[in-house]
Amino acid sequence: MVQESLRGLTRRAAAVAGALAVTGALGACGSFTDDPADPTTWQAVTDTIGDTVVVRTVAGSVWPGPRRMVPDVTFGTLEGADHYMFGSIASLAVGPDGTIYLVDDQIPALRRYGPDGTWLGDIGRQGGGPGEYENPDGGLRVAPDGRVMLRDPGNGRLSVYSADGTYVEGWPLPSGGGFNTSNQMTVDTAGRVYTLVIKNIGVAVTEWEWGIARMADRGATVDTLTPPDFEFDEWVVSGESENSSSMTSVPYGPGVSWAVSPFGYFVGGLSTEYRIDLRRETEPVLRIEKAWEPVRVDGREAVLLRKRIEERFKRRFPGWRWNGPDIPVTKPPFDEILVAEDGRIWVRLHTESVEFMSPEEARVEEEATDRTVSRYREPVAFDVFERDGRYLGRVSAPDGFETSPEPVFRGDTVWAVTADGLGVERVSRFHLEPAG
Repeated sequence: MVQESLRGLTRRAAAVAGALAVTGALGACGSFTDDPADPTTWQAVTDTIGDTVVVRTVAGSVWPGPRRMVPDVTFGTLEGADHYMFGSIASLAVGPDGTIYLVDDQIPALRRYGPDGTWLGDIGRQGGGPGEYENPDGGLRVAPDGRVMLRDPGNGRLSVYSADGTYVEGWPLPSGGGFNTSNQMTVDTAGRVYTLVIKNIGVAVTEWEWGIARMADRGATVDTLTPPDFEFDEWVVSGESENSSSMTSVPYGPGVSWAVSPFGYFVGGLSTEYRIDLRRETEPVLRIEKAWEPVRVDGREAVLLRKRIEERFKRRFPGWRWNGPDIPVTKPPFDEILVAEDGRIWVRLHTESVEFMSPEEARVEEEATDRTVSRYREPVAFDVFERDGRYLGRVSAPDGFETSPEPVFRGDTVWAVTADGLGVERVSRFHLEPAG
């Protein structure tokens, strides 16, 4: 992993002073700011509660203002050469030199592009032989030394390639790792791989217990970690018949998000509280908190979301009625927690939904599909924190920015899949700049 500094960021001296004060004083109680009267200066309070160090941002940010993603490179097309026409990008990874790797699930193919988006060739091919893949999923990562690692549950292995695509070796996936998942892998700074596994394979699906296998060189499983547990009452609606059952989460209800840091620990939290824990193995837990203003759920959007769920369940379970909590009137502070290659925490926020389709356009589509269409979506925005709890600031993403597959974050550079109004997928590299 490439660990980036905050180079290139324009900061006022007051913000730098406040950031350094907290960095040197974590674990001590107190409030840190250069000028409490200046709302743009990062203001935080730290405290130690048992074995947990709490850093709570109460105002301002290290950056002098919000930032936005601006594209430097974009490639992908509706019509043209096959290697630029993407069917369904399942995973994305970037090498230390900026080489871009992706898995197009529709083919399937592992493809390699230069930093400028020039196609450099495909790696391997579909099959069961050495270096081939049968059913690659969301697991694609590049190790610090440039090796490319592809999870292939179809062949029950993790394939390792050199940076130029030469096949090196295959590692058997740990017990319970032969299932397809969009959950991304992590490669830590020591080159160890973290991948999702089922700890109690052989029991009913509803009783599966998840774990994260930590694999060293040659594929040896060092240990299996248990993801963090955050107790909460899940908001769901369910249906059941003699032959089938189904369950779905209530939109904007509480949820848990966690990820593995490249520094070897879990980062996670419960979405209804702006509280994110860094559960470090050899240090006290670091808890990041931040003041936030609730975002209201648009009543028209709530009606459409509920109607879509009711239609789906009634098609499977005639006579079904809503049997869970109502859609809440306000959204949780965040939807998802992602961790960058340099350890920064990117918190995808819940934002105010916007109407991207007119009622007339929706009506035409509903007549064609006989399905209720949701005309609303949330603009993508992140709160970004350093791994010591410093709040850097807000980052907004452009329209069409996708968080699945998981973007690659590295310092002030972001690689992600984007989609236009026709659903055509592209890959973009962005840099951050002031959002003025």
